[in-house]
Amino acid sequence: MSFLSKLELDGITYNILECQYGFTQATDNTGKPQGIPQGGEIIIKIESTGNPELLSWMLDHNQTKNGKIIFYRRDAISKLQELVFEKAYCIGFKEKFDANSTQPLQIEMRMIAKKFDLNNAIHEKMWK
Repeated sequence: MSFLSKLELDGITYNILECQYGFTQATDNTGKPQGIPQGGEIIIKIESTGNPELLSWMLDHNQTKNGKIIFYRRDAISKLQELVFEKAYCIGFKEKFDANSTQPLQIEMRMIAKKFDLNNAIHEKMWK
Protein backbone atom coordinates (compact mmCIF):
# COMPACT_ATOMS: atom_id res chain seq x y z
CA MET A 1 0.00 0.00 0.00
CA SER A 2 1.13 3.52 -0.77
CA PHE A 3 0.79 6.29 1.74
CA LEU A 4 2.90 8.98 0.11
CA SER A 5 2.63 10.40 -3.38
CA LYS A 6 4.27 13.30 -5.22
CA LEU A 7 3.52 15.16 -8.45
CA GLU A 8 6.53 16.32 -10.45
CA LEU A 9 5.73 19.03 -12.98
CA ASP A 10 8.07 21.63 -14.54
CA GLY A 11 10.80 20.87 -12.02
CA ILE A 12 8.48 21.50 -9.06
CA THR A 13 7.40 18.75 -6.68
CA TYR A 14 3.94 18.92 -5.11
CA ASN A 15 2.54 16.90 -2.21
CA ILE A 16 -0.45 14.88 -3.37
CA LEU A 17 -3.42 14.63 -1.02
CA GLU A 18 -5.66 12.57 -3.34
CA CYS A 19 -5.31 11.08 -6.81
CA GLN A 20 -7.57 9.04 -9.06
CA TYR A 21 -7.69 7.98 -12.68
CA GLY A 22 -9.67 5.46 -14.64
CA PHE A 23 -10.65 3.90 -17.94
CA THR A 24 -13.81 2.47 -19.44
CA GLN A 25 -14.60 0.30 -22.41
CA ALA A 26 -17.92 0.05 -24.21
CA THR A 27 -19.61 -3.36 -24.28
CA ASP A 28 -22.22 -5.01 -26.47
CA ASN A 29 -25.52 -6.54 -25.25
CA THR A 30 -23.71 -9.67 -24.03
CA GLY A 31 -21.12 -7.73 -22.05
CA LYS A 32 -18.30 -8.37 -24.52
CA PRO A 33 -15.95 -5.40 -24.91
CA GLN A 34 -16.22 -3.49 -28.17
CA GLY A 35 -14.35 -0.44 -29.25
CA ILE A 36 -11.26 1.21 -27.90
CA PRO A 37 -10.73 1.81 -24.17
CA GLN A 38 -11.45 5.42 -23.25
CA GLY A 39 -10.34 7.54 -20.32
CA GLY A 40 -7.08 8.33 -18.70
CA GLU A 41 -8.38 11.46 -17.01
CA ILE A 42 -6.35 12.19 -13.89
CA ILE A 43 -8.04 13.94 -10.97
CA ILE A 44 -5.55 15.12 -8.41
CA LYS A 45 -5.68 17.13 -5.20
CA ILE A 46 -2.44 18.76 -4.07
CA GLU A 47 -1.25 21.18 -1.42
CA SER A 48 -1.20 24.69 -2.85
CA THR A 49 2.15 26.44 -3.03
CA GLY A 50 0.73 29.88 -3.86
CA ASN A 51 2.38 29.66 -7.29
CA PRO A 52 0.03 30.78 -10.13
CA GLU A 53 1.68 28.44 -12.69
CA LEU A 54 -1.01 25.76 -12.42
CA LEU A 55 -3.87 28.22 -12.89
CA SER A 56 -2.02 29.73 -15.86
CA TRP A 57 -1.80 26.25 -17.37
CA MET A 58 -5.56 25.80 -16.99
CA LEU A 59 -6.31 29.19 -18.53
CA ASP A 60 -4.18 28.53 -21.63
CA HIS A 61 -6.17 26.03 -23.73
CA ASN A 62 -3.15 25.32 -25.96
CA GLN A 63 -0.60 24.62 -23.23
CA THR A 64 0.40 21.04 -22.49
CA LYS A 65 2.75 19.69 -19.86
CA ASN A 66 4.67 16.50 -19.21
CA GLY A 67 4.98 15.19 -15.70
CA LYS A 68 4.79 12.23 -13.40
CA ILE A 69 3.11 11.02 -10.26
CA ILE A 70 5.13 8.79 -7.98
CA PHE A 71 3.46 6.55 -5.43
CA TYR A 72 5.85 5.46 -2.70
CA ARG A 73 5.73 2.35 -0.54
CA ARG A 74 5.16 2.63 3.19
CA ASP A 75 8.92 2.87 3.75
CA ALA A 76 8.65 6.28 1.96
CA ILE A 77 11.81 5.55 0.01
CA SER A 78 11.07 2.99 -2.69
CA LYS A 79 8.57 3.50 -5.52
CA LEU A 80 5.41 1.45 -5.62
CA GLN A 81 4.47 2.74 -9.05
CA GLU A 82 5.05 5.68 -11.35
CA LEU A 83 2.53 7.31 -13.65
CA VAL A 84 4.18 9.30 -16.44
CA PHE A 85 1.98 11.54 -18.58
CA GLU A 86 2.85 13.43 -21.74
CA LYS A 87 1.17 16.34 -23.52
CA ALA A 88 -1.39 16.81 -20.75
CA TYR A 89 -4.00 19.54 -20.72
CA CYS A 90 -5.39 20.91 -17.47
CA ILE A 91 -9.17 20.72 -18.03
CA GLY A 92 -10.32 21.61 -14.52
CA PHE A 93 -8.98 23.72 -11.67
CA LYS A 94 -10.38 24.50 -8.20
CA GLU A 95 -8.64 25.97 -5.19
CA LYS A 96 -10.15 25.40 -1.76
CA PHE A 97 -9.57 26.91 1.67
CA ASP A 98 -11.46 25.99 4.85
CA ALA A 99 -10.57 27.91 8.02
CA ASN A 100 -12.40 25.27 10.10
CA SER A 101 -10.20 22.46 8.81
CA THR A 102 -6.68 21.31 9.56
CA GLN A 103 -6.19 20.70 5.83
CA PRO A 104 -3.85 23.02 3.88
CA LEU A 105 -4.93 25.29 1.04
CA GLN A 106 -5.70 22.78 -1.72
CA ILE A 107 -5.79 22.68 -5.49
CA GLU A 108 -7.90 20.11 -7.30
CA MET A 109 -7.04 19.63 -10.97
CA ARG A 110 -8.40 17.49 -13.78
CA MET A 111 -5.87 16.58 -16.45
CA ILE A 112 -6.14 14.61 -19.66
CA ALA A 113 -2.99 13.45 -21.41
CA LYS A 114 -2.14 12.21 -24.88
CA LYS A 115 0.06 9.50 -23.35
CA PHE A 116 -0.56 7.78 -20.02
CA ASP A 117 2.12 5.30 -18.86
CA LEU A 118 1.65 3.47 -15.56
CA ASN A 119 4.65 1.18 -15.03
CA ASN A 120 4.73 0.42 -18.79
CA ALA A 121 0.95 -0.13 -19.10
CA ILE A 122 0.48 2.50 -21.82
CA HIS A 123 -2.64 4.20 -23.14
CA GLU A 124 -2.13 6.69 -25.95
CA LYS A 125 -4.81 8.86 -27.51
CA MET A 126 -4.79 9.35 -31.27
CA TRP A 127 -4.79 13.14 -31.10
CA LYS A 128 -3.42 15.13 -34.03
